[in-house]
Amino acid sequence: MVGELCEIILTENLLRRGWYVYKPLLVWGPIDVIAVTPRGKIFLFDAKADRFRRNPGRKKGTHQRIYRPRSALQKLLGVRIAYVDEEKRSVWFVPALPDSSSMPDSST
Repeated sequence: MVGELCEIILTENLLRRGWYVYKPLLVWGPIDVIAVTPRGKIFLFDAKADRFRRNPGRKKGTHQRIYRPRSALQKLLGVRIAYVDEEKRSVWFVPALPDSSSMPDSST
């Protein structure tokens, strides 16, 4: 249930950027969402719920994001992890997405 919500929020985030968004037919696999920019750049995402770890002895309010490793196949395919905060409906991409102005135009 949490995974599905994360995928919906990720899809919403990408659609707001003006990207085309596709979902694989399989319910499980290395890719949750496929997105294509208006310039034709393809991105593959694995949506994960954003979770933080509290470290005893550190200042109050400091939490560290729990990063999940990509599988060997995800690395091979260039899948990015999209950490989704369900409450804030925000998304953190790892590796980070390039600035839209630096993305190549597919028409060239």
